[in-house]
Amino acid sequence: MPELPEVESLRRYLIREGIVGRTFDQIVLEDKPSPISGTGAISRIANVKGRKIKSLERRGKQIVAVLDGGVMGLHMGMTGQLNVLGSDESAPRFTRALFTLTNDLRIALVDPRRWAKLQYFETLNQALKGLGPDALDPDLTGDRFVQSFRGRTAQIKPLLLNQSIIAGVGNIYADESLHRVKISPDRRADDIPTDSYKALLLAIRESLEHALAFIQSNLDDRGRPYIVDAHDERMHLLRKPGSFCPRCEIPLVTQKFSGRTAYFCSNCQK
Repeated sequence: MPELPEVESLRRYLIREGIVGRTFDQIVLEDKPSPISGTGAISRIANVKGRKIKSLERRGKQIVAVLDGGVMGLHMGMTGQLNVLGSDESAPRFTRALFTLTNDLRIALVDPRRWAKLQYFETLNQALKGLGPDALDPDLTGDRFVQSFRGRTAQIKPLLLNQSIIAGVGNIYADESLHRVKISPDRRADDIPTDSYKALLLAIRESLEHALAFIQSNLDDRGRPYIVDAHDERMHLLRKPGSFCPRCEIPLVTQKFSGRTAYFCSNCQK
């Protein structure tokens, strides 16, 4: 699943390719039916035709194109990619939507598993409904972060994955951040001191920014951010069976939280 660093890299790639300020001239959608909402939805996208892109924003894992009338929300799902095509380049296999903007700039939504979402909204608030503050938002202070978890009795790992509390912390970066501050993923939220929460917010940002810098320095030969797995230099924790804690060098433990596998150290994370 693309996480915040991958999605932010995609946003920067589209801006570098010059989509801001252009107008949607033509839209071609795949023939297969798409749900109106939920996973894989392509909903009301015909409404973006003739609209100019004023800015390209992101909250969490959601990209939004702010138009001169309405908003287009883009969520890449498991396998979605947005590719700016060369002048003589055909639409790739598994293209679900092909957009032609002014001056013949073409963008293809390529999505083999059809889990990416494209939806038109009337307002930005509608597009971002249900999302908490972005993990990298400078307005998210340490005190505000602490208040987001105050009084909660659930385990910290699933709470970090709850996008309505903090947007953009995915499974692998939650594990990375908790390991950095020596907090076990199964620790109750109301058992974590204020200072530890503030350290956790810093660790989340360090993990995300480190990964973003890695992706930005490893673009493909077309300047596109590539979707990578969790076994590269972005990660301190090697997420595979038999891997060891980089701090105390004992085998990592795995445990399921809300269906997601956590990797952590039973010795140094308490």
